[in-house]
Amino acid sequence: MSALADLARLRSNGNGLYGSGDRLFSNAIFGRDSVTAGETLLQLRPDMARDIILTLARLQGTVDAPVGPHSNEEERGKIHHEHRTLFVDGRRISPASEALLRELARKWGGDETSLTYYGSVDATPLFVRLVARYCATHGESILADGVTRRDGGQVTVRESVLAAVNWIASKMDASPLGLVEFQRRNPQGIPFQVWKDSNTSYVHRDGTLANSDAAIAAVEVQGYAYDALLGAAHLFETRAVEWRDRAQALRERVIRNLWMPAESYFAMGLDRDGEGRARWIESIASNGALLLDTALFDGLPTADLYVAGLVRRICSPDFMTEVGIRCRSASEGGLVDFQDYHGDWTVWMKETFDIARGLERQGLPRLARQIGIRLLNAVNVAGAHVEFLYVSPDQRVMYDFRACDLRSAAPDVIMGTNQPEAPITWTVTAALALKSWLGSSRKFPGTPVRPDGNTWRLALEAEVLDQVPQLAVHRTLAELRSAYARRGNFVLNLEGGVERDRRARARGRGSDRLDQIAA
Repeated sequence: MSALADLARLRSNGNGLYGSGDRLFSNAIFGRDSVTAGETLLQLRPDMARDIILTLARLQGTVDAPVGPHSNEEERGKIHHEHRTLFVDGRRISPASEALLRELARKWGGDETSLTYYGSVDATPLFVRLVARYCATHGESILADGVTRRDGGQVTVRESVLAAVNWIASKMDASPLGLVEFQRRNPQGIPFQVWKDSNTSYVHRDGTLANSDAAIAAVEVQGYAYDALLGAAHLFETRAVEWRDRAQALRERVIRNLWMPAESYFAMGLDRDGEGRARWIESIASNGALLLDTALFDGLPTADLYVAGLVRRICSPDFMTEVGIRCRSASEGGLVDFQDYHGDWTVWMKETFDIARGLERQGLPRLARQIGIRLLNAVNVAGAHVEFLYVSPDQRVMYDFRACDLRSAAPDVIMGTNQPEAPITWTVTAALALKSWLGSSRKFPGTPVRPDGNTWRLALEAEVLDQVPQLAVHRTLAELRSAYARRGNFVLNLEGGVERDRRARARGRGSDRLDQIAA
């Protein structure tokens, strides 16, 4: 398994990177995935980061699509979610990919030859942040580069970024809370238009699913929007004051509306109850910790309160595993009655990397290193750049997905909706960045210089490290075999998982055991 070989395999001909080289996401260009990979490659492969920026500018929304069935949910300035075409790099896609293109096009406003769907709220602020960080690292000449959009119009990257920032501002203005919210415009569209976009990812502590029929504000999106506004202020001097003021107002609203004092943690978001009132989506998930990899706490007098709350929780046994960070706290087990795509059994390599980068950004490098080591060990033991891994509450990892495990005639059954894709782009780029970072003194792009006087960071890191099992990178075949031998004895039941997911969506809650959960 070579990260460089996988990266070459995933590279398109001038359009950045495909989502994966596996069944579902091959030959597809995803906005969120592309931006994430582009940020990771800023120092390692700036040429690829540049290709990604130009591709996203080309596919950027130019009109406001109508609301209703079959809408592609396009909006002016919005960065797309998913782009598929019948032919890629001069060849026709596989029959399986072609069937998936037709299926999605029927729902999302495409045709039999192409689909560009815009059901993503976070790709747009992340795009602005990527361009700002690219300019800070490699200069601003890219802003003058021109692209041809889907409608035939010609724009520069500068104009594309401006359109994206205006889209962010319009979302804030449209929200009664002054936050960046999403609500699908197509009843067949993705209900949760963020990186955790599975049907049961946003769930309340009583087991009911978040209300996707009204606007939702996801916590990490606010951090991305804050970064985007500050980044744009550096690029557009004439509007710098306006966007810095917006950013500061946004930060105040995030802390006021999303911090849960009793939990010392951020809610994963806000949805609306039946009366239209905003309420916390209070189940404890990893989303809040993604704020660590933003500038939201920079210069904030009470930063220690929020950073410490996030770090203590995300590095606790409820989240920490030998392969990374769970999507939902193990303490919330039972909210969903199967092993859902972004649940308490799943550890995503992408999010684990984001949290490691966030710990580094907050001046906690030893904790960041421990998270990074877990990610590298995960892909090395799995033998692939996997999308995610299933990890049981008792810390057993499902490293492979064969139909049966010959060690036992009675394996434990995982009711899951997805088999991990591999190689997946944002795992490949994360592994490359970690190998470079762990072996050097370089910082991730966007990491600020912390003043030596922040003694609370040193004390916090020492306190939390004392509770985190210290791991080293597996470097020998014997170490890899030993880790693999400890794997869980699991079999994956996809049919059962998909059926339970369908039932959960139909009943509006993750589990039939609602009364038991509430008790």
